[in-house]
Amino acid sequence: MKYCNVLFVLMFLLIGLAACKQQENVIAKVGNETITEEMFTERVNSAPPAYQAYINTEQGKKQFIDLFVREKIIVESAKEAKINKSKEYKEALKDFEAEQKRQFKDYQDGLMMEMFLKDLQASLTASDEEVNKYYEEHKTDFTNPVAIVVKHILVQSKEDAKTALDRLNNKEPFDKVANEMSTDRISAQKGGLIGPFKKGELIPEFETVAFNLKKGEISDMVETPFGIHIITKVSEENLPAVSEEVAKEEIRRTIEKQKIENWFETTKNKLNVTVDYEKLNSIQEAQTTEQDEQSNEKLDNFNIE
Repeated sequence: MKYCNVLFVLMFLLIGLAACKQQENVIAKVGNETITEEMFTERVNSAPPAYQAYINTEQGKKQFIDLFVREKIIVESAKEAKINKSKEYKEALKDFEAEQKRQFKDYQDGLMMEMFLKDLQASLTASDEEVNKYYEEHKTDFTNPVAIVVKHILVQSKEDAKTALDRLNNKEPFDKVANEMSTDRISAQKGGLIGPFKKGELIPEFETVAFNLKKGEISDMVETPFGIHIITKVSEENLPAVSEEVAKEEIRRTIEKQKIENWFETTKNKLNVTVDYEKLNSIQEAQTTEQDEQSNEKLDNFNIE
């Protein structure tokens, strides 16, 4: 019995000490809300570095805690007004929770990708033997390097590619067709212009055709992982020779880039990846139509006297 009494006293003392410690830790009270040293320090640390030096002065701390107190006053008043019971508040919280879950999922996926790609790149490093072999097999690309400028039209279906070719064969300007049809919107705004680039800088399917074209010649359909291209050569320029020693890092990057592309293609086949680009385009067209209708509706409602 005495043992139980002693244990009870010890527990009471510990609870009392903890309560005193917690009380000592409180800087301010606003109704049922308290602001502790930890809360204040955490808020200071989250402030921009430029303000932290001032906040840590006597005057800065006073102003900062006063702002913190005002915030708590508003929160307590909002509770009294039952804002936290309103439908609008609950719906906003629900939306925020969903967004937080989405962001957490994005972070999970992003972290996995970052860690996996680090290991993947390490496993696909180009060896010195591979670099030397590449140089010997592509020696003329370094002893007599050439840079070219091309224009291209990128589409996602053979039907669109045929339409683009028909328009070009009917003497429509390449720039106009590219601007109106190419899904590569960055180059489309410049009439499909890309370059200058050397061999090994773009995907092989595209380069093989582009470098073999004569100036002004238009290619047939060129299928790549990004879609179907129609290419025309704009210009070609001879560059100074590059020694093997200087070219090594460029070659290494080219080999490693190709290894990664090969890995993607192999893995895509393994996972049976399919993409319905026509459905994707119809979604984009539907969104554009809806936006146009909304814009027209706004214009109809905007009457200028």
